[in-house]
Amino acid sequence: MPAMLQGIAELIAQRQENAFLGILIVLLVTSPLADRYLVRRKRITYRVLYNSKIGLSPVALHDGDDKATATDPHLREHARTIDLLSIVIIRVRNTGGYDIGPSDFIRPLEFTFKNRVIWNARVSDASTKELHKAVRDRLEFFSVTPEGVVKSNDRPDVKTLRRLLADRLPGLVKSPPSAPAEDTRQVNGVRLANLSLERRQRFKLVVVLRELDDTPKDTTSKEIEADGALTSGWVKDEKRRRRLSWPVAAIAAGVVLAMALTGNVLANYYQRGTDPALHCASGHLRLEGSSAFSDPLREIVRQYRKACGSASIDLQLAGSRAGMHDLAAAGSQDTGGLAVLNDGPDTTHPAIDLRSHPVAVVVYSVILSDTTGITNLGATQLRDIYRGRYHRWSELGGKNVPIRIVGRDGESGTRQIFQNKLLGRSEGAASSTECRESSPPLHAPTIRCELRTTQELVDKVAETPGAIGYADAPTAKTEAARLQRFHVVTLDGRLPDATSIAQGYPFWTVEYLYTAGAPESSSLLKNFIAFLGSANARAELSIRGYPPCIDRNGDRNALCIQ
Repeated sequence: MPAMLQGIAELIAQRQENAFLGILIVLLVTSPLADRYLVRRKRITYRVLYNSKIGLSPVALHDGDDKATATDPHLREHARTIDLLSIVIIRVRNTGGYDIGPSDFIRPLEFTFKNRVIWNARVSDASTKELHKAVRDRLEFFSVTPEGVVKSNDRPDVKTLRRLLADRLPGLVKSPPSAPAEDTRQVNGVRLANLSLERRQRFKLVVVLRELDDTPKDTTSKEIEADGALTSGWVKDEKRRRRLSWPVAAIAAGVVLAMALTGNVLANYYQRGTDPALHCASGHLRLEGSSAFSDPLREIVRQYRKACGSASIDLQLAGSRAGMHDLAAAGSQDTGGLAVLNDGPDTTHPAIDLRSHPVAVVVYSVILSDTTGITNLGATQLRDIYRGRYHRWSELGGKNVPIRIVGRDGESGTRQIFQNKLLGRSEGAASSTECRESSPPLHAPTIRCELRTTQELVDKVAETPGAIGYADAPTAKTEAARLQRFHVVTLDGRLPDATSIAQGYPFWTVEYLYTAGAPESSSLLKNFIAFLGSANARAELSIRGYPPCIDRNGDRNALCIQ
């Protein structure tokens, strides 16, 4: 995963505007999420669903000039009284991702009805019966002066408010009706004290109000003021939220920019002619050597061929040592037609002018069949397995199956790295053709077979119970996920990854491209070597799990300096 991210970053960083777009996209997309889940995680929203007269009076409130339509004066007074009553319904919801308790409030949620007096209130449509009772029992009512000062000498609850209502109702049915007596406890505000709302809980607050006596006829006060604040969140009116809110706008802008960046990166990725490191040349080139490096090399060669149609490049990846032998045999007679990929520095020392070009860091993995029951091996245990000290995995805490060693032949550079970095000795001779013997032959301490390429070794480990082998880490990871019959083990608890090298992971090397002498400046070989250090090739190597030896500034990776 780190290598893949590095490769993607390499593609983005090819141009400064790409890097800027990438940073901007991350900020746009993550800032609303950070605001919602880290900064203001708790949210209460409310909405006034209804705010109008009760609408029970069928009597026209006119001045009575038309005697034919004039109504009884007493009836007009009753209608006038009823016409001063209104109902407000407010829905309150917890729309955040966390439960909210009384301690989360800086100021409690409250609603004030300026020119109207509260006659009654109740809670409706609560999420649970417990919530309904808790909110109803904790309602507090208060009075606000015309100057906006809250009177704190008396805060009746809902029961007290309803006793006041019982005193006011007789005034509506007396004949003639008299104006309700002025009550010093008239309230025009309601507070949701000690409010607790679990995630997604809601309720509705229903309030019956009466206009003040000096309110002009045929008018209803609509004014409602809300207040409240949370320590790490907000209290908002749903109705006032904009359709195009900041989070929606930010994420939409991020998506648009991401599409633009994707198009730009793809254009840079496939339009090889714009890469300054790409110079086309005609001719024929043969690449031999390490089969462990075949996956990224095939893709890089495909890219070069696509950009340079006159270039002919063949791959014959059968092993590092076999390739180096061929290079030594060709010698100075074919300095531009052959190059060899070798796992690590050359150890054959051919009698030619050998030139090395570091390409990438290669990390290797030890792999085991899923039948072994082992997930970690110590370096000492690994050496003892190849010496023949252990014959069954149960001796190492695994399952009772025989240990079968699958190795590479003598032409493999990966085998040389395995022997040098982990065993400190030779793997030993092959004692089996199929790695299926139930016990070692008398002349050999282990069951061991040899295969020519990395892919052949991986397939054999997958199909052979109790098998152990090795392969480059990217190939091992990909094939383990595809076949699901073998797995990668840790060595002394360390994962096979470039980031583990600094912590002491030993099984790795540098992949070199060797040539016989220095390639001519205009040759296909010279131009292809330059392309191996291009932005596109570096990105391909990184995405596939091979850290490139040359970074985008032209500097060499510290691991490639030996």
